[in-house]
Amino acid sequence: MANHPLGTPAERCAWVFGQPMEPCPKCGSYKLTYQTPIKLDEPLPDDLDAKKLLGAWARARSGGATPLEGTSYLMCKDCWHKGPSVDVSGRTSEDVGRDPAVATEIKRLWNAQGHNGEITCER
Repeated sequence: MANHPLGTPAERCAWVFGQPMEPCPKCGSYKLTYQTPIKLDEPLPDDLDAKKLLGAWARARSGGATPLEGTSYLMCKDCWHKGPSVDVSGRTSEDVGRDPAVATEIKRLWNAQGHNGEITCER
């Protein structure tokens, strides 16, 4: 992997996030992604499929400002480990996506977690 034109997985991850990132404490992967749940005003149907989920997402975004529900965090795409989270309830996806403080805190929390996902250091 060292001969990859974009460097090692750690180097690629650092480039994507703009800083060095710790690997997943569960599986060691560097395949990380932000997760921010949107608020759906309608309950999801019992017979949920991809088309119905996409429709619910499109209706939630139709107003131009997508309300969020819960927390935002980094997640490993290989093992689905969820890192420590930041509460973004009541904000919009567009607002959170433009807020560098949220991204900075999410990355800080990811890098501070121990091997069991617990926070090991404070600011």
